Amino acid sequence: MAGRSKRLNEHTWVERSLLQALSDDLALPLLHVKTSLELIEEGRLSKSLRTQFQNLSLSAEAGLQLLEAYRLALDHIHARQLALEPVVVGAVLQDVAHGLTPFAKQYATELEVDIRPGLRPVLANQPNLVAAMQCLAISLIRTQAAQAEAAKSSRLVFGAHRANAQTVTAGLFGNLKGLSENAIRSARALAGRAKQPLPAVPLGSAGGVLVADLLCSAMWQPLRTGSHNNLSGLVTDFMVSKQMLLI
Repeated sequence: MAGRSKRLNEHTWVERSLLQALSDDLALPLLHVKTSLELIEEGRLSKSLRTQFQNLSLSAEAGLQLLEAYRLALDHIHARQLALEPVVVGAVLQDVAHGLTPFAKQYATELEVDIRPGLRPVLANQPNLVAAMQCLAISLIRTQAAQAEAAKSSRLVFGAHRANAQTVTAGLFGNLKGLSENAIRSARALAGRAKQPLPAVPLGSAGGVLVADLLCSAMWQPLRTGSHNNLSGLVTDFMVSKQMLLI
């Protein structure tokens, strides 16, 4: 049994190493595409062509963010413990929303931020939190746009509120369908085994939700369903920083 367990561990390590190498290889051509498009945009182009090149550049950038988050998640799988520090959740959500606003416009989606007053800093890993919220947003922007169908526009809200005296909940909310607790649990079990682990999410977008789930799990809690101002969405929880409570 010990020998079999050792072989399985070695096989898993090889798989992860291969995935890490593949993500690095995929990032290089995406970066080349993005850089080339930016150079082309500087030339004389018609308005329609410039818009098309800008949209392609934004899509390449979104792909790079997803790959970077995936590499980060793979690193955390190997790490024994993730370094946590006091983080202002509201500031992170504001920055992520601002950075993804041009991408959201491609999908006729408006990004908003609603942070309840009086939230204290939480224990988190800031690069991890940024990457998780970026992945989640990129996937849910595509998802809600696909579900909206004939709707001319939609909105998604980055929200954070106090769950209780010691916990803060943060995530992304909108008019999303099919993202239940059972669907998330099933997706975790099907990850790597099914082409479409989240049926409610458009093909090619479920990976972002699962990577965000891994990143959130590495900090404290995995993704779960939640609500904010009568909107449904996916959230994670954070412990309030006791260090900051003493100040």
